[in-house]
Amino acid sequence: MGRIIAGVLVAGFGLVVALGGGTIVAHAVSNSRQEIISKDYMRDLWRNVPVETIFPASIGVRDPDASVSVERGWTRAAISQDTSCKAALSGQFAAAAAKHGCVAALRATYLDPSGGTAATAVVVALPNENDRSDLIDVLTRTQDDEGGADQAVHALGVPGLRWKDSARAGSGGTSVFAPYATAFVVVTSGPTDGRVAGHVPEPWGKGQFKQREDREPWMRTAYGLAQTLSVRLKNEAAKVQP
Repeated sequence: MGRIIAGVLVAGFGLVVALGGGTIVAHAVSNSRQEIISKDYMRDLWRNVPVETIFPASIGVRDPDASVSVERGWTRAAISQDTSCKAALSGQFAAAAAKHGCVAALRATYLDPSGGTAATAVVVALPNENDRSDLIDVLTRTQDDEGGADQAVHALGVPGLRWKDSARAGSGGTSVFAPYATAFVVVTSGPTDGRVAGHVPEPWGKGQFKQREDREPWMRTAYGLAQTLSVRLKNEAAKVQP
């Protein structure tokens, strides 16, 4: 009887050890499958992802006010080889980006399907992800200026179109919401015929947004394109394996 009891105890102890070992192995296998994101890669995302991927030849636009994304095609019409922050950014936004140590600014211009609207997009690379919140504040404040919004991006011209700084009518931007990412996407849009957006005459200028009605659509268009580019860049970063 004593041998039987001893055998049962030894077998039970062996089972406990086996179960413990199995748990350790399971944790090891689980840990081996975890994707470890490289901080250095994310901070140099603007350099690690090809510019043609960041700014594809054609792209849709997310409606920031819609619950379901509505894709409308835009076509890339120009892309800059200059990555200078000074050359790409403008006004108070440029000053804020420089204050936070702007590393690089990639820039491209898109045209909407009608060819009547141009949008110059910039991917701003910063040294620290926490610096991006200040850029949002600056962008929001400058777009609320009723007398004449201070646009954030220098227009990147397209041959045959009158798309230049004086035609800029609205800006919008957003961060790239990926772990360790330090990139910020900002866009300025406006008419391609060179028309200057200004005050809406009465009685239309007495609406809820006062004299901003003429700029409001451009601002929303810019923000929608910035959202789309931000999501695309986030998705590209997720494809990278450690």
